[in-house]
Amino acid sequence: MFTIFVTACSSSDNSANEPENSQSEVTDVNNTDTDTEEAQEEEPAEPVKEFSNEPVTLKIATPWGVDYFTPRMIDPIQEEFPHITVEHVDWNGTAENMQELSAEGVVPDIVLGYTGQAPFEELEMVFGLDEMIQEFGVDLSGVNPQILQELRSRDKEGRLIGLPDAGDVLALYYNKEIFDLLGVNYPSDNMTWDELIDLAKQLTVKKDGVQYSGLDLGAMPTALFNQLSMNYTDPETGEVLFDKDPKFAKMMEVLKKYFSIPNIYNPEEQNKFEGKTAAMVVNWHGFLTWFGGAGEERVEYEKSMDMVPVPSFADMPGLAPKPGAHPWIINDFSEQKEAALQVLTYVISPEYQIQYRMRMGTPSVSLSQEEGALFGADDPTYTDKNVTAMFQNTFAEPPARKSPWDRHVAMGEALKKFATTDLNVAEFMRVLKEETEIKIKEEQSKQ
Repeated sequence: MFTIFVTACSSSDNSANEPENSQSEVTDVNNTDTDTEEAQEEEPAEPVKEFSNEPVTLKIATPWGVDYFTPRMIDPIQEEFPHITVEHVDWNGTAENMQELSAEGVVPDIVLGYTGQAPFEELEMVFGLDEMIQEFGVDLSGVNPQILQELRSRDKEGRLIGLPDAGDVLALYYNKEIFDLLGVNYPSDNMTWDELIDLAKQLTVKKDGVQYSGLDLGAMPTALFNQLSMNYTDPETGEVLFDKDPKFAKMMEVLKKYFSIPNIYNPEEQNKFEGKTAAMVVNWHGFLTWFGGAGEERVEYEKSMDMVPVPSFADMPGLAPKPGAHPWIINDFSEQKEAALQVLTYVISPEYQIQYRMRMGTPSVSLSQEEGALFGADDPTYTDKNVTAMFQNTFAEPPARKSPWDRHVAMGEALKKFATTDLNVAEFMRVLKEETEIKIKEEQSKQ
């Protein structure tokens, strides 16, 4: 799961795992990107164009499989637009597979960009939507501005290169059973990272022959990265910024404190929270649906588990990690761009997002507290869970430009070495920088 989130931070986006989702200095997180505001607020120079209702067939490529795709996309889209026939295309997220589809004469009109923008750029499939959005008067006011900026940050020209499928957010999960067993108070809202580390120390003990960990590593590195609105590398040159950006040292100091707790982390022992030997873990919004069985079995297994907001830095109180997003990208080679945008306009609408995203256990594109109360309403996994914890804090602002070179930073493997050796932070930064520079230079030599 940690690999999933590190991938999501460094490549898509890097949101590759979904299911799932870039950052610079944290400024006023309530402000939208200037270009985004202008696109929404300026009156079109010409009358808004209406979508055609001529019969059309749209091919949509996802990794989900047709059985998952049909009730969530095909059925609602065709009910909303009787003139549109939707066909599902299986795609594994790679440029190679897209080339194979093309060789078979299959040209998807819409593609879920869950492995980042690189495959689309390689195949020259990227299509900027700003002009069509203004032409057809598409209302983006219901989309969280941080998500829109996250998508813009992935494009070197700052274009909106897709519309979001949903939002990706994090939470701090905890198991009341372990807290009760060890006589420790549950985690609370608005904790700092230092308070979390102190709490984790209290819970990292051996009792009745069982070694408990106060905190699984999980997606904590990703949460720190996203909260600090970082890039590991310069977006233009690929220069590694570890020793130039103080935010990296700030992130590593938290991780150093975590790894310094005896017996809290063992890279050979994965999924300790799921096995009920870790008291807490930071993870993605759909985490509880991944373990404990199915249906009533999972509900019973997880009945003592709940969530609170991800901790924040003391000098950045109440700031949640930036949200991730997987964009629906309109293929530049599509001959049905108008119908494709018509469908995407419906997919980001509140009625669709609440019914087919939020209530099913995926955050809507609004990421609002009001809609957050409906998260997982149709899934018994989330009954009596504190689901609003994922939406109650302000989300960090993504950077103006996300670095495409970040995907060459092997942070997951590097942290394993850091945790199991006597490297200090400075040595860790130096070694990782050298390894990353080699990879980036090799990649640049191919271009």
